[in-house]
Amino acid sequence: MIRRFTISQGVNQGRLIIKTDTSVTVYAEASGGSSYTWSSSDFSVIGSGAFVTFIPNADVGTRTIKLKVTIGDYSSERVLKLKLVESHPTDWKDKNNNGINDSKEIGHHNNELLVGENKKITSPINTRLLLGIMSEDTAHLTLAQMKKYRTDNNLSDNTEDTLTTGDIYDYVVENFSATTQVIIELTSPIPANAILRKYSPATGWANFVINDNNIQSKTSNTCTDDTHWQTGLTTGATCLKLTIKDGSENDTDGDQNNGKGQVNGVVESTISIAIPAASNNNNNSGGGCVYNPNAPARFDMGFILLMTLSAYYLIRRRR
Repeated sequence: MIRRFTISQGVNQGRLIIKTDTSVTVYAEASGGSSYTWSSSDFSVIGSGAFVTFIPNADVGTRTIKLKVTIGDYSSERVLKLKLVESHPTDWKDKNNNGINDSKEIGHHNNELLVGENKKITSPINTRLLLGIMSEDTAHLTLAQMKKYRTDNNLSDNTEDTLTTGDIYDYVVENFSATTQVIIELTSPIPANAILRKYSPATGWANFVINDNNIQSKTSNTCTDDTHWQTGLTTGATCLKLTIKDGSENDTDGDQNNGKGQVNGVVESTISIAIPAASNNNNNSGGGCVYNPNAPARFDMGFILLMTLSAYYLIRRRR
């Protein structure tokens, strides 16, 4: 199993690399006794063991390197996604290789990831959280960033949902076996009638598949206290706990040909707490009344009284 990648380019580390003549080194930490097979359609990679190097001379955008490790009859593949840019932001440092500038996450551990100001995602000890490939600065993703990612990489726009998209969270969990959990400190409380949606770069938006209490929520200032977790999305809750199985429908890495992710010790997850789109059936009317032929007939006593009085005064005037 491939536990993690470490990327370095000169004195800089992380998956944000500069288009330059300075070579990039990738180290893969995998199970002992593995054989390594590297490949890339973007770069000419050099190396056959745990280390590989290349010159980042491809076009700016998201670029990939594939690694297949084999131990006896068992093999595992993983695609490393890199962001190739013209230049780094000022004072860029990313020693833990999670995609976020170290200056913004002082005190955070490898299993913690920044989600907006004073908010974070947490995964189990000994796992590592990475920024999703579409995100910038934090795991709190915006629709504008999603659209920019699609445009920058010459991909058609599949970011529009049939529901009203709420807060979006984009993250990767690595170095675990079979199943992992994440606890998200939400940037805004869960609204009424909320529906958890997942996004796959390959297929777009769909409902997060629910099973075995894999969605839980609660209201808490820290999300780590003893407050009881409730199954599902609770209105007003400020914490969300998700259980995701590697290679399941809720793991959105890989090509998604079978609607599932790859079984590779990594979960990629982009989720949104959405609400049903508001009905527009009555929003475009110009006033007046609408006749519904299927509505049940009823007598309005006020209307009958009004008609009776009108007839009475009409008869009196004729006299």
